[in-house]
Amino acid sequence: MRRNAQRICEAEGRSNLIDRARTARFVRRLPGCARNCRGQAAIEFIVCMVVVFFFLLFYLSLCILLVTSEYMDYATFMAARTYKSAYGSEQSQEANARTVFDSYTSKVQGVARQFSLSFIQTQPGDEQTKGVEASYTMDLFYLPPIFVGASGADVPPSVLRLTTESHLGREPGFEDCHNYFEGYVRQLNVPGMDRFIDEMDDNGC
Repeated sequence: MRRNAQRICEAEGRSNLIDRARTARFVRRLPGCARNCRGQAAIEFIVCMVVVFFFLLFYLSLCILLVTSEYMDYATFMAARTYKSAYGSEQSQEANARTVFDSYTSKVQGVARQFSLSFIQTQPGDEQTKGVEASYTMDLFYLPPIFVGASGADVPPSVLRLTTESHLGREPGFEDCHNYFEGYVRQLNVPGMDRFIDEMDDNGC
């Protein structure tokens, strides 16, 4: 057994020597520039850094996207809050809501863009289901990605169109109350109630 093991070890040693000799002859046949190993570490460093920086920039872009989305959710909520409580007519409520929304979006110009604000109602006839819907555009990645499908022919693959909603309802304004009580008094046909209509401004309708 020992002799067989010794013979196997000697055979493997001779095989390794032959392989090394063949490799050495092959390297000697190469040109001088091919046998030069200087710069190998730099090439490996560059290859690794490309991958590392790719993922680093991706996570950085993703964090910017998430933080800006949270900020836009808050801006939409503040616009819905203004739309609910603003005094006057419905048109003035919408105008005040747009003013508040624009004051928030002006702080993230460049990070997000193409803002739009619309007023929606989920259930017809129910004022408490009214709210605002905001849409905006952001970049998922600031370098050309290869893993995100294109959303359109004229839109870069990394551009996302995001939407957020907030429904707080809408309180009736002064004009709504005035019209309501005016119609109510006209139905009662009570004389001398015009002054009462003009003084009814407590938003209690």
